Amino acid sequence: MARENPLRAALGIEVEFPRTGTAAVRVPPWQANLGDDGRIAPGVVLTLLDVALGHAIASRLPEAGSFATVALQVVIHRCWAPGDLLAQGGADALRQDWRETSAQGKVLQPDGLLVASAQGYFARGLPGHRSLSPWTGDRGLWRNFREFLGYAPGGDAIVAPVEARHLNPDGVMHGGAVAALLDGAMRCGLHREGLDDVRLASFSVRYLQPARPGALTLTWQVQRRGRRIHFATASAVGGEGGLVAAADATYVGGED
Repeated sequence: MARENPLRAALGIEVEFPRTGTAAVRVPPWQANLGDDGRIAPGVVLTLLDVALGHAIASRLPEAGSFATVALQVVIHRCWAPGDLLAQGGADALRQDWRETSAQGKVLQPDGLLVASAQGYFARGLPGHRSLSPWTGDRGLWRNFREFLGYAPGGDAIVAPVEARHLNPDGVMHGGAVAALLDGAMRCGLHREGLDDVRLASFSVRYLQPARPGALTLTWQVQRRGRRIHFATASAVGGEGGLVAAADATYVGGED
């Protein structure tokens, strides 16, 4: 049910299937999973949810197959403490042709407190999908999750590489990694507005086409800067100029 997955291996993500239609996903606090504050990065939480939902769907498939994330909506309920996080996914029953389906998920702290919840919509991938070998590099190469993603803040856009460690088994950038980059882009925009100490409150992303190895260009716009609540959007464009994904998010904090 769980195909070899370069990004999952690179981040040390572990997947279990408690029963058909469900998945339990854990990530250890590897250095590459951490943010600047020493906690597991918000982008990793988005990635965990995407992995949990996708694998819950995979556990229902009657045969080997590939599903792609079409849309993902996430609500962050609280800040989380340093340490392990558990994501749980539950997939809705497949249609008879199993061309598309939906799933729900949540992220919990070890004490059971709810960190985040999500709803996702997925579509069946193209026939003849690839299956890549797991990534086997050194996790110690990166000081934090931003370095793992491979971008540096600054300028009017972010150019991020799409490399082996970022891929899913089909050889395209994992949806969780794309979501994390979009969150990073919006944070860059907020930073330029003088808002550094903000936390993600809600996040919604739509995937329009796969992000293939090469590079992504990410741009952002701060839609509204409030007293405590801020709204932003971001988009990711592939190397050939096509729109890969678009997201909007709400952030809280940043001012006294």
